[in-house]
Amino acid sequence: MESFTIAVIGSAGAGKSTFIQKVLGLSRPPIASSASVRLVVDNVTHGVSLFELDLENFDQTASSQTIQWPKQINGHIVPRPDAALVLYDVTNTESVRPLPQAMTAITNAGLPSILVACKCEIDEDDWVVDADGVAGHKIFKPCIGTYKVSYDKPDVSRACLQAILKAAIAYRKGTPAPPSHQCHPNKTAEHNETAPRRRAQSAVNLEAPDTSAGRPISQQSKHSRASSELSVLRSFGTPHTESYRARASKNSGQAYRTEKPGADYFLDVEESDSEGQTYSDEIPILQRSEESFVEKQPKMTGVPMAELVDRLLALRLSRADNNFSDIFLCLYRKFTTPTELFAAILARLDRVRDDKTAHYLSKTATQLRIIEVIAKWVSLYPGDFAKISTRKSLFEFIQHLSAEPIFSVASQQMRRSLRRRTLEDDDTGWATSDHSGSEYDQERLSREMKELSASIGMFQVDEDHDGGLEATLLPDFAGQPGGQVQFHSYDEYEREAVSLEPADLHPMNKTRYHIFMDLSDDEIADELTRIDWILFSSIRIRDFVRYVSLSSSQKEKATSLKNVNRMINHFNHIAKWVANLILLRDKAKHRAQMLEKFMNVAIKLRQLNNYNGLAAVLAGINGIAIHRLAQTRQLVSAEVQKRFARAVILMSTQKSHSAYRLAWENSPLPRIPFVPLHLRDLVNAEEGSKTFVGPNGERVNWRKFEVLGDVLLPLMKSQGTAYPNLVKNMLTRELILGCRMPTDDEEIYQRSIELESSNSIGVFDPAKKKFPWFAK
Repeated sequence: MESFTIAVIGSAGAGKSTFIQKVLGLSRPPIASSASVRLVVDNVTHGVSLFELDLENFDQTASSQTIQWPKQINGHIVPRPDAALVLYDVTNTESVRPLPQAMTAITNAGLPSILVACKCEIDEDDWVVDADGVAGHKIFKPCIGTYKVSYDKPDVSRACLQAILKAAIAYRKGTPAPPSHQCHPNKTAEHNETAPRRRAQSAVNLEAPDTSAGRPISQQSKHSRASSELSVLRSFGTPHTESYRARASKNSGQAYRTEKPGADYFLDVEESDSEGQTYSDEIPILQRSEESFVEKQPKMTGVPMAELVDRLLALRLSRADNNFSDIFLCLYRKFTTPTELFAAILARLDRVRDDKTAHYLSKTATQLRIIEVIAKWVSLYPGDFAKISTRKSLFEFIQHLSAEPIFSVASQQMRRSLRRRTLEDDDTGWATSDHSGSEYDQERLSREMKELSASIGMFQVDEDHDGGLEATLLPDFAGQPGGQVQFHSYDEYEREAVSLEPADLHPMNKTRYHIFMDLSDDEIADELTRIDWILFSSIRIRDFVRYVSLSSSQKEKATSLKNVNRMINHFNHIAKWVANLILLRDKAKHRAQMLEKFMNVAIKLRQLNNYNGLAAVLAGINGIAIHRLAQTRQLVSAEVQKRFARAVILMSTQKSHSAYRLAWENSPLPRIPFVPLHLRDLVNAEEGSKTFVGPNGERVNWRKFEVLGDVLLPLMKSQGTAYPNLVKNMLTRELILGCRMPTDDEEIYQRSIELESSNSIGVFDPAKKKFPWFAK
């Protein structure tokens, strides 16, 4: 199937995304800047890729006075198009101004194009752009047709795409492009005369520029042309000093000139001759290299720290803005210190306060928004303020807020967040941290801190009232789970997680086997999920990053990483516990009953969206010691094996766990991730890119942190919603965590060999070795 690339060109807000939405029949505009569809032309199916291209991405070089097709946009390579759709908004004159620039680039590239007027569903009396006048202008003479599309008529948009695809097919074959009969048949006929000539000459330009364009125009001819074409725009006002016309007049001596400021702006478009082009018309397009297709230099990579702080404090208008705030506060320690970030935020807060031109309500709203960011920061990562110098600056800020009635509530909230939570933790000295200073400075700051704390009543808050308010405010900023779960902080989850470590309390024997078989599948799956949820919720988000970025010696000093290790150890424990329970009995029918039960438990775990528990059970069942038990598997119900196979496919490693990734993205809350895979993704993101880029390494490679955020944000979201109806089951918990069993893989495998050897026919041999714990 042959594929074609169509560029959808227009200024911001012209309707590019809406056009693609209607062409593809989507319920909402596409998120990405490109989309694909299959179309049938002359009984042949073709693949069509549509990608959006803003007009500001076109480059006009002052040296060669040529307008060039962009090579890169935001660091991404722009695909070479086969045709172009030029869009403008009939309700916005600004969307028409840059069109000549785009048409010059399209003409220079020799691409077929169609002019599309968007938002035509609006009453024609409200249009500010004369669509017919624009379509008839000589600038758009190379277009093979024009269309008027509207939101309520997707068929017109599809017909437009069909027309440009036919033109792209003809362009690739070197035959004349088929005419489009939407609005201007006269212009189409005129194009049919020029198309064969263009193909025969293999020219770059759709229409050769007039070599006399640089000759001064007489007042009479200028007036005549302006009079005939002045109706292109309605209500077109006087352009600004630095309009497109003014820039063209300054940059090119070849441009038309006019002394009337309100004249048709199309008259002043630069029409450069062939001397400014990289290639002449005699060189066919196919003989030109890709490198010379465009000359635009790639943009500066990385983002300055100041821009990141501005975006952090900017008004949040979308989900992406909220995500940016979460990721920035989590990862900023990789490239700056808490003191530097806090100073930058305070500087912007002072700038807002000193602004005399802003309205009082607008200024207050901005101040509250910035203070909210600080309060969220303090609530999520109090360890960032554990250093005395940083904490002193924060306390001074809180004291200042307390003096302002409108900010007093925010100051109380931060005060309670800091209460008993500013002791040094792993966040304090992690990555880029504040300097401790000399002992003398520390003592002096400590004395000042005690005086400051006493002055703002830091430790005179009522215990009961404080605890209740903190528990209420915590979900707002820290995103902690609520509902029926009795834990409200990482510390509470961590204290409970300590009690969930395995212990050799009871022997794994026939009695334990029968007790386990009497439990329902739901009881086992619920308790496994409850344990996994507590272990997962005890891990701070930064601990995931620390786990993959710290060295082995540094990991030993990071006490909070034991929460990550605890969950990984629990995963391995469950896998070996499943294998040992299946191998417990000597008879194949008993092993089959246990194997079938664990298959049903795995299915229940999938229904609970507990992917970590599901993967652990699958690791036990599909391990070499259990997978080789052919006789045992033959006794398992075929229906259960069929349902279990779906879970195996879901967690398979094919295509980098693509099935799991798709399920994870679409699973509703609550859910528990497959932690080992996400840790591997973090390793790839951490080691695959540098933190700082630029000539002097002064710019932050924010793209790296966006990749890290793609992994961490779903984990943050998952920790925000707890399982509502999970109740502790002590009997099931003891069976899971309190069994005495072999943990050596070789010992487990030898037990499997004893039960079903390679030449076994299923007859029980009493001489086989028993489990070693039977003798204990």
